[in-house]
Order: sequence, then C-alpha cells, then structure tokens
Amino acid sequence: MVVVNTVEKFGVDDFLERSWDLPSEVIEPLRALVEVTPDGWVVDVWPMTGQLAVIVQPWVDEPIDVESGSWFVSSAQVAA
Repeated sequence: MVVVNTVEKFGVDDFLERSWDLPSEVIEPLRALVEVTPDGWVVDVWPMTGQLAVIVQPWVDEPIDVESGSWFVSSAQVAA
C-alpha cells in the first residue's frame, strides 16, 4: 500500500463523485494550512478553503466551489 494526497469532491448525497491525486510538490505549500506528517501525508480530512483551493486548483480539472462544502483535502491508502 502507498499513501496519496487527494482532493475529493462529494455529491449532494454525500457520495464521492470524483478525486484527484496531488503531486508531492504541493505538500510544502499545504503545510501552512493543514496538518501534514513529516513524510508528507495530509492528516485527517480538511474542508476546502479559498487558500487551499488556490494551491490545489492547478491539479484539479474543474473549478473548485469552496462555498458548496463538497470539496476536501485528505490522504488515502491505495494499492501499489
């Protein structure tokens, strides 16, 4: 298993609609806004804010609607 940092978008029914993997270079800018382990993994799930959206938007291929409350930054284990 490996861990990836992601942006997640949930639908009105609270089911995951889509997610985007974030590259490692985004971790340093995120450290000022969310808790990140020394290994570079986001701790917990963080609701999207305007500041977070500015950092992660280049890796998300649709506009992030911060006001919707449907967007989050987190990490997840995936099969290698």
